[in-house]
Parts: sequence; C-alpha cells; structure tokens
Amino acid sequence: SAAAARRQLLQARRIMVKLGSVVVTRSNGAGLALGRMANIVEQVCHLQAAGREMLVVSSGAVATGRQVLANQLALNLAAKAGASSGEPLPIPSRPIAVLPPVGEVPSSWSGPECAAVGQSALMSLYDAMFKSYRMTCGQVLVSVPDLLFTKPRQTTCATIDKLVRMRIVPIINENDVVQCEPTQGDGSVNLPVGDNDSIGVVLARELKCDLLLLLSNVSGVYTGDPGLPDSRLLSVITPDMISSGVVKYAAGSTSGRGGMEAKVRSALFGVQNGVPVVIANGLEWRSILDIIEGKPVGTLFTK
Repeated sequence: SAAAARRQLLQARRIMVKLGSVVVTRSNGAGLALGRMANIVEQVCHLQAAGREMLVVSSGAVATGRQVLANQLALNLAAKAGASSGEPLPIPSRPIAVLPPVGEVPSSWSGPECAAVGQSALMSLYDAMFKSYRMTCGQVLVSVPDLLFTKPRQTTCATIDKLVRMRIVPIINENDVVQCEPTQGDGSVNLPVGDNDSIGVVLARELKCDLLLLLSNVSGVYTGDPGLPDSRLLSVITPDMISSGVVKYAAGSTSGRGGMEAKVRSALFGVQNGVPVVIANGLEWRSILDIIEGKPVGTLFTK
C-alpha cells in the first residue's frame, strides 16, 4: 500500500537531496533564499547526525551568478560615468600608478560566467551554514560526459563515496563553466543527461542511494496542470501508471532547466534501477523530515 511504501522511507540510510534553482534562489531574482537554505541545511544536518549519509545536489549557481554580475555591472557603469574614481587601493601606505582600463568592459554575460561567480557564492554560504552545525561539506563539480562514460563516472563516484564515508556532505552541481560537446557516452546510461535532476539520479544509482528527493516549487506530480481545478496530486506513482498516460505535464519553471516531464523521466530511471524517488515541494517548512518520517508529502515513485 501507499502508507507501507512511505513507512519504509524511515529506514533509508543513504539519501540524496536535489535542490532546484527555484528552491535556493529568491523568486524576484535578488540572490539566494537565505532562510529557505538555512531550513534545508538544518534538516540535512539533523538527518546526518541521526546516522544517515546525506548528499546534496544543488542547482542555483547560474541564477546566483546572474545577480552577482548585475551588481558588478552597476559598479562598472558607475565608475565609467565618473561617479567613482575606481577601487581604493588595499594597501594605502603603498601608492602605485593606476593604469586605465583597456577596451570596453563587457556589459552582458552568459551561463558560464554566471556559474563561475555564482558557484563560489553558493559554496561559501553552504560552508558557513554546515559549519554552524559543526559539520563539513565538500564541493563536487561534474560534467555530463564524465557521467555518460563508465570509467570517469566510477572515478567520480569513488571520490563522492569516500567523502560520504568520512561523514562529509558532498554538495554536487553540474560544472556549467565548462561547455561540453554533446555525447552519447558508452551506452551505460540510458537516460538523457542534461540537468541536475538527471545528474542526481545517475549518481544515486551509481552510489547505491536508498532514496532520492527531487525538490522544486511544486507539491508533486499531478494528473494535469496543477493550476487547473480538476487536477489532483498523486501520492504514489508506479512505472505502469506513467505508461498508461495518467500524468499530463504543464510548462517548466523559469529559474532552472528541469520541468516536470524531465523530473518524472529521471524518477522512473531511478525506480527502474532500485532507487525510490520522491518529487516534492522544497519551499515547504521541513518537507525533507516529513518525507523521511513517512508523511504523505509529495509524490513517491516506487515499483
């Protein structure tokens, strides 16, 4: 039964939590959602302290970097307009000739630049939050081709596994700074891999996770568009239900790349490879603990 399947989640030891961009960033694009992230880190630390092996796959670097670069552009424009004489010298006692800028300072950017500055901001915050609970986190950046070929995937997962066994919480994200050419891999992963949902489930399979949580801004999988009155939330989904056409998909979110259809595809891959998956709302207070305790939160994918 659905209740029995939920109760089994309390026994999950190795748990991966994937956080979508919409969970870790503010809806108005003004940077990271500090209170929400603190709530999530507190839950992860609570479970880690209770003997679980926690892993986090966190989106949000590009969205965070977009805000950081917007602030940098404002500073650059102010300096160009003469509103500022430039950055003060860090060592006032050692004056030195200031060279004028060469060429125009770029006023636009794309994903790689956003990821480069956003990833450091994201990890700095995670590091500070985990340290407040006397726990350590570690950054793991992965590229899609590294997951689609067996040897580099196993090497990456060996590193992650060792961090987990050292009681360190890995913070995993796609390396969006490096633009990789599309590849089919060696055939060992029969899933389109292109966002953190699919990256998370491939790693969860390889690392033999007992549970994968895909958290976004929706309460789970519905029979139709969640905005329609006749759509109902599905508490439990099996692969047979998907193939029968029970689920209809709405449009994806604006912050990240993984819409509901991509999440369901990743969840099915997990179930077919022995990893139960829950799609749930990461904006809700302590939703992670509620799921582990067997409460009817989100949609559980199971055989």
